[in-house]
Amino acid sequence: MKTLKTYLIVLLGAIVLSSCSTDKTMIAKGVNLNKYEYASLTQTRNSVGTVTDIEIEPGIYDAIEATRLKMIGSQRINDLSSEQKEKLVLAKYSATSSNEESILSVSFEDYMTGKTVASCRSSNSAGWTRQRDVDRAIRKLAKRIEKVWGK
Repeated sequence: MKTLKTYLIVLLGAIVLSSCSTDKTMIAKGVNLNKYEYASLTQTRNSVGTVTDIEIEPGIYDAIEATRLKMIGSQRINDLSSEQKEKLVLAKYSATSSNEESILSVSFEDYMTGKTVASCRSSNSAGWTRQRDVDRAIRKLAKRIEKVWGK
């Protein structure tokens, strides 16, 4: 009986934790993601109650760098040839965090057209510490980014 009670408590905890997040990935219709070879990370916006760049930017950079895309610093974009610029996506991120929820998103925009070709969103609201929620949201976002861009 004690084992069953422990099992039910663990199961309930797992259900609560899995229901405390919303993740989503969108890919624009008709876009060939295989043409892209380069990415450059830029920040778009932060909302009220934001996390700081120092908390999330390294995690997002590492997540993109772990894919097949080659990271290009924003200062080096002008060094790329026209052909290379056609294979470049700008990764723009935003982050919001409160005591209730941390939400991270990255949109990937074609450098030449400005069209969003893919976007990934992850959130976590397990209710532990804000930093722990942010860290977990970054790990989940990294998995989504890897699924979109491969290795």
